[in-house]
Amino acid sequence: MSYAKAKASLERAREIEQSSTGMMLEYKRKLSAEISQIESDRRLTEDGKQEVKAEAKQKHAIEFLQKTHTMRQEYVAHIKKTIQEAEKVIYTPPRKPDATKLGRFEDAFRSLKTELMFATSQKSAFDKLRGFIEKLDDPYLAKLVRDDFAELTTKVLATPGDGNSQKGTGAAAVTTSVRRELGEMYDGLMRPFQSEDFRGASEVLEIAQMLVEDSRIHRSVIVNSAAEETFGADYARYINDTDSFFVKHPEYTPKPFVDEEGDRIRQTEEDLAWIYKDDENPTLSVGAGKAAE
Repeated sequence: MSYAKAKASLERAREIEQSSTGMMLEYKRKLSAEISQIESDRRLTEDGKQEVKAEAKQKHAIEFLQKTHTMRQEYVAHIKKTIQEAEKVIYTPPRKPDATKLGRFEDAFRSLKTELMFATSQKSAFDKLRGFIEKLDDPYLAKLVRDDFAELTTKVLATPGDGNSQKGTGAAAVTTSVRRELGEMYDGLMRPFQSEDFRGASEVLEIAQMLVEDSRIHRSVIVNSAAEETFGADYARYINDTDSFFVKHPEYTPKPFVDEEGDRIRQTEEDLAWIYKDDENPTLSVGAGKAAE
């Protein structure tokens, strides 16, 4: 399923980000060991040692920036893949029910709209709408109601009333606005039909969208400080902006990361599997009594 793919891609991106500290430590140790060897080389004069140390520092700094550059490309590729796979789950449309069920719903929905138009109080209009929604048992039908919710809301709010609604009874009663209740009703319309995969994909998508806006892999202050200490400010300033470095020094540009799967991402039969709860649904009961009459 696409949710599993989205989750795996996000986890891989996070692994790349979390490898930042270890990568910095590795380069710091390598450079430190090389500088120690230079310091102990009796064949070099002091000026010679300084020159060789500067060359070593430059070599390791450029290698670090090259590795960072391709790692960031891979990081961004995984984040984009996460977004693509998560959106497959979230935006896959509900399956259409059979013609009989859909026809009965449409009759009941038309009746509801007429009843709302002639409701004598805001409370009765609100209760009619809430009762209708509570009986919905199919995500496709719930989406049809959600798509028409602006019209339904206008009818309810246009009915005579003080704009307030009471929740609960007795001492536990709470007065709230009808407008707020309608907003909550709208937000919750599809919730009963959302699977664990749908909710998981929504969470993963939210994280990935934040990361794609800030795609640094060296986020830690410790890593940034260590880079300046190890390579010097002239190189450290580029650890989260390698593009600028390689624009200035194109001769050092590394081979780009090639995402062998990225360009082939497409919906498969498995991806198109229904991502909402798909229980055995009886014929929609809303308006069934009238139909029987």
